[in-house]
Amino acid sequence: MVKVFEGTPQEYYMDGYLQSAFDLAKKKIKDDWDFCFVYDGVEGCGKSVKAMQDAFYCDQTLCFARYAFSPFQFRRAVRDAKQYQAVVYDEAHSGLNSRAAMSMINRSLVSMLTEIRQKNLFVFIILPSFFDLDKYVALWRSRALIHVYTRERFERGSFAFYNVDRKKLLYLKGKKLYEYRAAKPNFVGKFTNHYPLDQAEYRAKKYEALIKRERAQDDVELQKAVHEMFYLKVMNAENMTHKQKMTILEIPESTYFYKLRQFKELEVV
Repeated sequence: MVKVFEGTPQEYYMDGYLQSAFDLAKKKIKDDWDFCFVYDGVEGCGKSVKAMQDAFYCDQTLCFARYAFSPFQFRRAVRDAKQYQAVVYDEAHSGLNSRAAMSMINRSLVSMLTEIRQKNLFVFIILPSFFDLDKYVALWRSRALIHVYTRERFERGSFAFYNVDRKKLLYLKGKKLYEYRAAKPNFVGKFTNHYPLDQAEYRAKKYEALIKRERAQDDVELQKAVHEMFYLKVMNAENMTHKQKMTILEIPESTYFYKLRQFKELEVV
C-alpha cells in the first residue's frame, strides 16, 4: 500500500495496483473518455467508504453535491457536474425494496450515460451486487468492478479488482448463482477506514434518503390497498349492473369479466 495526499488532512493509504489503475484513468479521461466504476458487497462491508476514497482520489473537489443517494439526486449531480469531475451514486435502499430500487438504478444509469460520456465524468456506482446491474452497463459501459468483502471474523478492509475482461467473464458465468468465484480477479487489495467527506454528514444524508424511500414505499402500499378495497366494494355491489360497474371502475368489458371470474373463483375457494 502507498500513502496518498501525504501531509494533508486527507492522508490515507491506497493499494499500489489500484492507484496505478486510477492514475491511468485520470490521464486517459483527458482524451475524451469517461470512466464508470462499480462497487459491490454485502451490507456493512465498507464499499461506500472505499468508493468515496477512490472518487476523491480521482477528483479532490468531490463534495456532497455530487454524492447521490437516489435516482433524482444522481441525475441532478450528473447534470451539474463539470468536465472531469466525479459523481458517486450510493443507492440507499433496504432489502425488501431491492428489486424496485435496482430497477430505478438501471433506468437512471442508462438514461444518463450519454451525458456522462459527453462530460467525461468519473462515475462510481455502489450497490449490493454487480449481478443485479443492467447487462449493458455491467458488460459494456463500466470499466471495472471493485468487489468489497470481509475476511474471517467480519474483518473489513478487503477488495477484489476485476477489469473489463474479467468482470465480463464474471457476469456471464456467475450471474445465475451470484457466484463471485466464476472468474478470478486481476488482483486483491486492502483499504483503510478513512472518510474523505465528513462521516457524520454522510451517515445523516444516507439515513435521510432511506427514510424518504421507506415513506414513499408506504404511500404506494397504502394507495394500492385503498384501490383494492374500492375495487372489491364495486365488484360486490348487488344494486348495480355490470355496465354501471365497468363505468365506475373505468375498465373495458373484457377486463371486467376477467376480474369477475377471478372473484367468483376466490368465493368458491
